[in-house]
Amino acid sequence: MSYEGQPKKSGWGELGHKWITAIAALVTALTGAGFFIGRSSAPDARPVAPATVTVTAPGAAPPAGTGTTGAVPVNADPAVYWSGELEWGKFNLDLNPPNYTDGEYTQALGDLFYVDGKAQLASWKKGGSPGKADCASAVDADGFNQTRFTKDNHICGRTAEGRIFRLDVTSTGNTVRTQVIVWNK
Repeated sequence: MSYEGQPKKSGWGELGHKWITAIAALVTALTGAGFFIGRSSAPDARPVAPATVTVTAPGAAPPAGTGTTGAVPVNADPAVYWSGELEWGKFNLDLNPPNYTDGEYTQALGDLFYVDGKAQLASWKKGGSPGKADCASAVDADGFNQTRFTKDNHICGRTAEGRIFRLDVTSTGNTVRTQVIVWNK
């Protein structure tokens, strides 16, 4: 029954093509961003730039008006090859900063880290945060080409070139983030 002066109701037959066009545009945009296909078309990861700290030696103030801050990079520790945060894709931790290379890389996939190449991984099974010697011992005892992880895990490893590293898992899910430290040989 239709009443004079009331707007006519529209159904799928009249608006369906507009909805289909809108949904197709959304799917196309999300696919281009790598949303549906495991981010394979999106960038693998973004290393975070190292932070700086201000260091002032006791009793040694800079001369007035020089404007120096004494900033020293956090990676100034001679034992550390590279450290920072990584959003996981495929990384070669022998590169400084880590980057993707075919053949030698570590990758996060689901709840699994795995390596392609000569590198090895081991989950830290004790309490606390392992240091370089702890990680080297863990890899010597349990090193393999893959290991499962959850948030707050520590994963130890040895790169193809022999550098010991530790991954501290800070977030999981669609995006896996870790704090990484790679020690010099």
